[in-house]
Amino acid sequence: MTIQEQEIAERRWAPAYKAHCPRCKTSGRTFSSYGNAEQAAQGHADKYGHVTHVIDQYGIRIVGSIRRPGDAEAAAKP
Repeated sequence: MTIQEQEIAERRWAPAYKAHCPRCKTSGRTFSSYGNAEQAAQGHADKYGHVTHVIDQYGIRIVGSIRRPGDAEAAAKP
């Protein structure tokens, strides 16, 4: 690996995702995996009955990440 490639690799950062609830106006902890953040968003939606979504490290909502109460149950049924 050349010095330039090493410098480029050092400047990159891992993506960061958070579950966000607009109703509570809070975000959960940071995950490096989108799937974990989506599970956290679903857990909050089911526990509190709020519609939630996943945001990235810039605070921008991920398209298609909206989680509604009961979505996990509907997806589990054949």
